[in-house]
Amino acid sequence: MTRYQNGQAPLSDLVYLGPEFYLPHGTAARWRELQRLAWEKYGVWLVVTPGWNGYRPLDVQFEYRKDLGIMAAVPGTSSHGLTFRGRDMAAIDVNNWRSLAASESLAWARFVALCKIVGFIVDFVTPREPWHIGDEAPFDAPAFAAVVINHATTAPAKRRKKTMNITAAYRAKNGTIAVQARLGGKLTELDDPRVWGAVAAATGAETFPLTDEEYQVLADRHGRLKYPAFDTTENKLPLVVYAENGDGTVYLYEGGVIRYLTNPKTLEVLFAQGAQAVTWPKGEIDSMRKQQSS
Repeated sequence: MTRYQNGQAPLSDLVYLGPEFYLPHGTAARWRELQRLAWEKYGVWLVVTPGWNGYRPLDVQFEYRKDLGIMAAVPGTSSHGLTFRGRDMAAIDVNNWRSLAASESLAWARFVALCKIVGFIVDFVTPREPWHIGDEAPFDAPAFAAVVINHATTAPAKRRKKTMNITAAYRAKNGTIAVQARLGGKLTELDDPRVWGAVAAATGAETFPLTDEEYQVLADRHGRLKYPAFDTTENKLPLVVYAENGDGTVYLYEGGVIRYLTNPKTLEVLFAQGAQAVTWPKGEIDSMRKQQSS
C-alpha cells in the first residue's frame, strides 16, 4: 500500500526546497547529495527545472494535462505524485546536467553514475525523458557515509559554475532587475522579474541592491540590452522539444508549429520562466516540419 494517493500528499508532510519544490525527506536527502557530488566532482550545480517538478499536487497535474495534452501524464498517474504503478515513488526533473556550454555540462554517463550512487533511477518513463529521475524509496532516509569523492581524479571547483555566464545582478527599488555578463559590460534587463529567482539559483551571481537613481547612472554608463522574453500569461510558454536520437538540435513547439531554437540563451530563459520540456522521436519532428513547409 502506498503512503498517499497520487498527488494528495499534504505539503506540510514534505520538505520545502524552494518555490513549488517539495520532496519527501528521503528524496530530499538524495537530491542534496546528488547536488553535492556533481558540484564537488565536476563543478556542475544541478537545479530542478522551475515549476512543480518535484512533488506535483493533483490539481497541478490537471493544469499540466490541460496545457500540454498527451505530453503530460494522466492526472493521478504521474510519477511526480508520490505513487507510480502501485508503489511509492518520487520524481524530479533536472535538465541542466546537459548545459549548452560543454565546459559546464555533465556527460550522460556521469549523470547516470551519480544518480545510481545516491539511489535515483533513470529511464523509467515512456517516452524517454533524460531529465526525469526517480526515487523508489522516497520515505527512507539514506546513509551516505561510504560516498567519498576522489579529488585526485578531478580538481574541486573553485566557485560555482554559471550556466548563463552572469557576473553580477542589480535590483532597483522600482522592481527593475538587470544582469551583467562581465563587470563593466552592458546591463541586460529582464522583462519578467519572476525569471530572477531561477536565474540566481542557477548562476550564483553576486547581487547588488541599488536605488533607482544609482541604477539609472549605471545603465547610462554601460548601456542596456533586452533579454529574450515570452508571454507567460495563461501558460503561453512554448514547449521545449528534444529529438530522440537526434543531433542535439533543440526545437520549440508553439501554437501547432515547431521550429529550431536559434538563440541558445532563450533556452535558459524559458526554463527559468517555467517552460516544460519533452523528448519526441526524430522522425515525428521531421514529419511535422515537412508538413509545415509543404
